[in-house]
Amino acid sequence: MKTKLLFIITGLLLLGGSGCKKTLDVNTTSLVMAEQMWKVKNDARSAVFATYGLLRAALSNENAFFVYGELRGGDFKVSNRQDISAVTKQDLNADYGSMAEWKDWRRFYAVIAQANLCLEKLPLIRQNDFRYRQEDLKLDLANIRFLRALSYFYLARIWGDVPLIRSNVEGDFTEKPQTPEADILAFAASEAAAAAADLPWRYNGLWPEQEGLYYAQTDAQLQSIIATKAAAYALSAHIGAWQGDYATAEKNCRLIIDNNSNGGYNTTSSSNLTSPNGVFTGQGFSVIFSINFAAKNQEASVRGHVEDWTLSEPFIPKKTADIYVPKDSITKIFNEPNDARFSLAADGSTVGDYFTNFSNTAPMFSKIRNLSVSQVPVFKSYQSAIVIFRFEEILLLRAEAAIFLNFRSDALSNLNKVRTARNLSEFSSTDNQVILEAIFKERRRELLGEGWRWYDLVRFKKVKEFSKLSASDIANGATKWPISKVVLSNNSKLIQNNFWH
Repeated sequence: MKTKLLFIITGLLLLGGSGCKKTLDVNTTSLVMAEQMWKVKNDARSAVFATYGLLRAALSNENAFFVYGELRGGDFKVSNRQDISAVTKQDLNADYGSMAEWKDWRRFYAVIAQANLCLEKLPLIRQNDFRYRQEDLKLDLANIRFLRALSYFYLARIWGDVPLIRSNVEGDFTEKPQTPEADILAFAASEAAAAAADLPWRYNGLWPEQEGLYYAQTDAQLQSIIATKAAAYALSAHIGAWQGDYATAEKNCRLIIDNNSNGGYNTTSSSNLTSPNGVFTGQGFSVIFSINFAAKNQEASVRGHVEDWTLSEPFIPKKTADIYVPKDSITKIFNEPNDARFSLAADGSTVGDYFTNFSNTAPMFSKIRNLSVSQVPVFKSYQSAIVIFRFEEILLLRAEAAIFLNFRSDALSNLNKVRTARNLSEFSSTDNQVILEAIFKERRRELLGEGWRWYDLVRFKKVKEFSKLSASDIANGATKWPISKVVLSNNSKLIQNNFWH
């Protein structure tokens, strides 16, 4: 490895759910000789966008984003996939190939390895190519720090204590002990704050952090699919909330909301939320940051999308969807009249597009249905983005933080911005606990299927209420994922998460 640069070419990485089986185990044809890299400005472009590609591989592999954030939360039931069923039953040591993939954190460490490499090597390009300005370097480093912080945040939420690697290393990450989750979160918070300072609100050339075109890409091309100041603030807000630091969470949410005109952010309509050309294209002014799979960029894929599990006929040639939300759960979740996402009219007909075929035994979850071709159901290819942060979610997070800080009017104001956007009446109460419960329920409705439910249950301390885990299980670490056997076998200093011994 000494004569090779541990850098993976963007074109290889942007193949949907593809990824490495080892931390940095890739075919030698995808490696670039060290002496050929870090010379010119275009090398910086390749390095930065390769890091984004690695993050996409980590989150899309076997629908990992959905599995980690949604599947354990109890809202979705399984029709015929035993591996998925095992996750919903909290049986994370079940012997399935996909389960082994979900327990393996090496794809996230591939992002971190690439980020560490970029942080070390990008300054060399500044020395070698006069076209690579100091401003370019500063912005690239901010993008990289954002991606490294986001990767560590996922690792901390999913596995808890994980190795902290802050500098470039060669080969697999072996013989590195775990760092406490609190320290991982503190590091991620510092990186997110550093990124926020040097990122623009938009890539339109009008902000001091970014002038002109960013690697020949327009603002419209980059909208919501690359790190911005708002994306870094959103990450900082969520790290703060996960730490229980609601003052930091509220401050960062407020920076986005109070400066929403800088990024053009606003709530979207219910029809746009569920439209195939709407929010889940990954672009638009309600989306703050997403991982894009646009067909126009030849990025659509057949794997790594929630639709592969949730859709069936008439959208794709599958008789029964792999997972669904039961009818009784739907009516319990959407229990207020006139909800534009889903509600039952007086005549028994349904309102909204969150679900299709509600009269069936297993209604289809059709909120996200971004097919890449129009000849359905001939092809089964998807282009839905993984939406990581959007404006409505930040409004609800600010409402949550405000209640913990006893800012009741602010909490109600932000909660009601989402409710009224979905045709619900404004909520009012003088009881903070009642308001917090209303926020929790609204997050469940608004963010259903978007990879938030499990994290919300953990943060709101409601895992026992909505899962098969007992209070003893939770105290013993059952909300975290076990570490894969392969990872443990490669590093004798690692200790399996307590509950999963």
